[in-house]
Parts: sequence; structure tokens; C-alpha cells
Amino acid sequence: MKKFALACEGSTDKVVIKNILRGYFSIQNPQKDIAELSPPEGGWRPLLTYLTRERFREDVENHEYIILQIDTDVSIDFDIAHTDTLGNKLTTNQLIEKVVEKLISQMNSGQIDFYHDYAEKIIFAISVHSIECWLMVYHAEPINLLDCFNELRKVKFPNMQVAKKVRNYEYISQPFLEREIIELVAQKNESFKHFIQQLQPISL
Repeated sequence: MKKFALACEGSTDKVVIKNILRGYFSIQNPQKDIAELSPPEGGWRPLLTYLTRERFREDVENHEYIILQIDTDVSIDFDIAHTDTLGNKLTTNQLIEKVVEKLISQMNSGQIDFYHDYAEKIIFAISVHSIECWLMVYHAEPINLLDCFNELRKVKFPNMQVAKKVRNYEYISQPFLEREIIELVAQKNESFKHFIQQLQPISL
């Protein structure tokens, strides 16, 4: 049984989450401790469907922890607005809470009270508004949180132009291999901090 299993929106998200885990826990052999689950990739729809399936429940049972990653940039498409009923902008923590409620609802639609029974094994990585915003906190201050990918593309990296490719995200998430950097970013970004706080009670 591997320590962590990753269920993310896409392959680039998995790379970032894996490097965060490697840095936070000083994981020397990620093949031993981290499993990359393969729910159909392509955004939030396949991920939400996966949470309702028997396969997801088996994955939870067969790993010590499962990490669910989803962006909030298009959360309105899965019925989570960025504002309340009065039109007031939700805080980062309020938005995360609503997205987590949605994910729990999906889990429980596949099996009643599933989340209640397995909550201690499930970790939420809700990136507001995208995982690129977590990267931007280290590489440059993001100007537009709703478009951190294009913000990241403006950063000049040696011999590389940012694109949605695994090798690119492997490179630009390398700073997260240092726990000191992780803790620094957690101080500057609320959604990143929310994820890291869930890792704190865990030991390898």
C-alpha cells in the first residue's frame, strides 16, 4: 500500500502535487510512496464522475491517503459561484469550503456516508484559481488570479517557454522540492496553505 495516491484534473497538476509531497516529506523514492491514479483526465468533469464510481472507493481503501486536486477558475461550471447570493466576492476559504462540499457530495452520491467513513484518508488540494497560481507565488506575484497560466507564461525561464507539458511543470515546480520554499509559499497563498495544513499531521 502506497502512502499517497493522486487524483488530479490533469497530468501537469499531478507533477506539481508530487513535487510538493517530495519536498514536504523529504521523499527520496516517489515510486515507492506516491501512486498516480488515472481517472480519465481532461478537467473537472471526469474527476467529479470518478468520485461517484466504485473505482474511487477501491482507490481510497488501497492507499493510506488520496489527494484530490481541482481548480476553481471554472467552478461556476460545476455550480460553485465565486460570489454569494448578494453578489459579494467569496473569500478564498469560503470558496474552498464550497468546493469541498461539492466533492463530498459526489463521493456520497456513489455510496451513502462514504466520506464520513473515510474522511481521515482524503486530502483536498483546492487550487484557487488554478495550480499555476501556486507556482506564481514563488516565481512572481500573480496579477490576475483567474488567469495564472498566462501570468506564468510571462515569466522568463532559461531555455523554456511555459506550455501545458509535463516536463515544463516538472521544471517550474522544482522549488517545491525544498520544504523551506513550501512553507514560504504557504504564508503567501491561502489555498496552498489549506492544502499544506492537511499534510501537517502526517508522518512517513
